[in-house]
Amino acid sequence: MVEGEKAADAGQRIFPPYVVVTWPGGANAVEKADWSSLAGRDVTLWRDADAAGRKAMDQVKRVLGAVGAISIRTVHLPDDMPEGWDLAEPLPEGVDAEELMQSARLAPAVPSMPPGYFFTKRGLVWREEGEDDDELLVAGPFELLAETRDGEGMSWGVLLGWNDHDGRVHRYALARAMLAGDGADARRILLDGGLYVAPSRRARDKLNSFLGMVRSSERARATARIGWHEGVFVLPDETIGARAANETILLQQIGPVRHSFRLRGSLSDWQENVAKSATGNSRLVLALSAAFAAALIEPCNAESGGIHLRGLSSTGKSTALIVAGSVWGGGEPGGYVRSWRATANGLEGVALAHCDALLCLDELSQVPAREAGEVAYMLGNGSGKSRSNREGHAKPAAHWRTLFLSSGELSLADKIAEDGRARRAAGGQSVRLIDLPADAGAGWGLFEDLHGFVSADAFARHLKAASTSTYGAPARTFLRHIARDIENVRKAITEHSRKFGADLVDESADGQVVRVAQRFALIGMAGEIAVGAGILPWAPGTGIQAATRCFQDWLEARGGIEPTEITDGIDQVRTFVAAHGMSRFVPAWERTADQIVRDVAGYRKREGEGWDYYVTPSAWKDEVCKGFNAPTIAAALITRQLMIAPETGSHLSCVVRVPEQGSQRLYRLSSRLLGGER
Repeated sequence: MVEGEKAADAGQRIFPPYVVVTWPGGANAVEKADWSSLAGRDVTLWRDADAAGRKAMDQVKRVLGAVGAISIRTVHLPDDMPEGWDLAEPLPEGVDAEELMQSARLAPAVPSMPPGYFFTKRGLVWREEGEDDDELLVAGPFELLAETRDGEGMSWGVLLGWNDHDGRVHRYALARAMLAGDGADARRILLDGGLYVAPSRRARDKLNSFLGMVRSSERARATARIGWHEGVFVLPDETIGARAANETILLQQIGPVRHSFRLRGSLSDWQENVAKSATGNSRLVLALSAAFAAALIEPCNAESGGIHLRGLSSTGKSTALIVAGSVWGGGEPGGYVRSWRATANGLEGVALAHCDALLCLDELSQVPAREAGEVAYMLGNGSGKSRSNREGHAKPAAHWRTLFLSSGELSLADKIAEDGRARRAAGGQSVRLIDLPADAGAGWGLFEDLHGFVSADAFARHLKAASTSTYGAPARTFLRHIARDIENVRKAITEHSRKFGADLVDESADGQVVRVAQRFALIGMAGEIAVGAGILPWAPGTGIQAATRCFQDWLEARGGIEPTEITDGIDQVRTFVAAHGMSRFVPAWERTADQIVRDVAGYRKREGEGWDYYVTPSAWKDEVCKGFNAPTIAAALITRQLMIAPETGSHLSCVVRVPEQGSQRLYRLSSRLLGGER
């Protein structure tokens, strides 16, 4: 389709395989022509190089869509074409007609309109057949860019584009499932984005019908969650990376997409005001590196999990989360940081909305104690509950990958213990949520270098203000960087993780320690990759040094490289003896005044300045080691020389002759137990 008879004759000579046509009357007579003969045709538009030509072809697109053209594509002329040029004139030097036509084949197609619907300057209208004067305005101007569906041919929808009253461009993938019923949820989203939707019931019904019936030859892939999909990273408003298949992947959800992945300020602003201030502060460097590491979990096949900054109030824990969150976004009340104050079901939705991105959860004390352990497993395992629908059939469980930062005055173990049912944190929970002391030991809480500020409070206020005024650009820049070279990124992290473990983890270390070391290695290397990409304005090695320091601090606070079940079990034995050593153990070898001992747990005998304690088998199993494997704890104590075993035989308990009680088999705890030795 061209403008003018001379251009049509020239076009037929240049493009013999095509039928080249025009309409009578020129640019101002588009709507006066009969276009019905082009129904069912694939039409390519070649306009004149002027404003009138552009306007005319825009009108042609609308009328062709109305009569049912299968596809409508537009040739994009170079910007430097002579003003008023048309196809009847010689092509300017360097311009190839076939290349221009080829580019048109790649342009978006115009939708095939359902009967009675037309796009006009006013927007989408509906006309009753034969009633041209009775025109119903359905909605303001918008475009149908593509039809959407997932990889299994489900979740069909339409990709819509429009400009709001401020000229801001909106693009929204509307799931057709939202049109079920009266479609109120779909209209609410369009209105919220600044698109006019006529208020009458008739117009609303017509819009619902149009969105359900309209067709487009363009396709886009829909996904219900953000994150990595086939080599590209899907954000609510952008898809980063290139796929082998020539098809865009975008986010499509049933309901409004609320998110904090927003942009404000430039990368250079963020580097100057936020990132530079983190140097010299191991916890801040770790937090920022963790923000980038979240995007590497899927490419590196790493475990989901979190790091919990534990410490007293006003030590800078929340500040670290705000700083890390600025890598990904902000703009919501509270910035990018979310609260632990939610049920397990609520946090499941939060985690899904942060798949392959950083999740920041502030103040662990706000999560219900009865759900704390379950939530730690859920977030770390990356899987929600299995549920059934109304018919009793299983619904697909939600799945995600995430690295999350947490803060609180209590540890996960303390929070679980608050439940009052003598519950304790399992080893798997402590690996999924690593408990790291927030205090860096410099006298300023979480901080070690105040960068010239007069106090830790002033430094924290500066960081919060900077992180809430510029955000979002670092993550997107990082994603573009790694998407171009993901294989080399994966190899570098694998090699560094191996070296990190070899340098810092003893070969005899428990598997839990190894898993934690791998997470710190991933975080440290993510910081280094961001440094190499010019995103973090730090010296090389800064990220790895901070990860190493924090891993060593965690290991020291943990108490060693053995399984948590062993160290926690020994602590429980020590706590029991300290609490009941003088009240529930009979001093059978001492000549003292008669002492009434209730609920006897065993006997005690003075050894030097302390006591050896002899525990009965029933008390050892049912009370002292309750919740743990009693023989395992006994063997660990013997290895540490905190329990004395028989010189011969395989028994862990000794046969002891107790004055006036005869011979008994008892577990003998050394007086060294209460000396603080592990």
